[in-house]
Amino acid sequence: MDELLKVDKTFNESMFITKVNNIFVMLKSCVMTRNLDRVRHFISLELEKEYDEIINRLKEENEINMYDELNVKDTKIKNIEITEEKIIITVNLTSRYMDYIIDANTKEYISGVNDHRIEKENTLVFEKIINAKNYGLIKKCPTCGASINLNKSGKCPYCRNIFDAENYDYILTSIKEGV
Repeated sequence: MDELLKVDKTFNESMFITKVNNIFVMLKSCVMTRNLDRVRHFISLELEKEYDEIINRLKEENEINMYDELNVKDTKIKNIEITEEKIIITVNLTSRYMDYIIDANTKEYISGVNDHRIEKENTLVFEKIINAKNYGLIKKCPTCGASINLNKSGKCPYCRNIFDAENYDYILTSIKEGV
């Protein structure tokens, strides 16, 4: 942790864990709503493409993946790696939820676990570039300068540009379930 604080003086473990938990829950919620807009700015382009494919498959099959009673039981930093270009933090996150598929039109159950929560172990990887820019208290759209509420959406309400958090903060680059 000392090495991390040398290269990222703003790092706060409890705030980071809260961010991890929120991004995890938002990502699962976005899969349920079949729309990644609320989380795009917190994930890498590669992960965004992966989840867009998942959502598109669900839409093609006219299905909704439900994560009822979703919560995070525990989150721990597993590893911190510092390279010349970035900080890579691997996190173990234990979640609990019902995981099942329903028909998008009829809302009828198709498959999965819908009668009790199951506990799942997840490995998440976050990255931040060394010497990332500080976006300050008020986040501004880099395209038009309008204020952006990153907790609501990373999309500018005026020019529709997606805020690029990768140049400012930790972003989720990988998520593996059952690891």
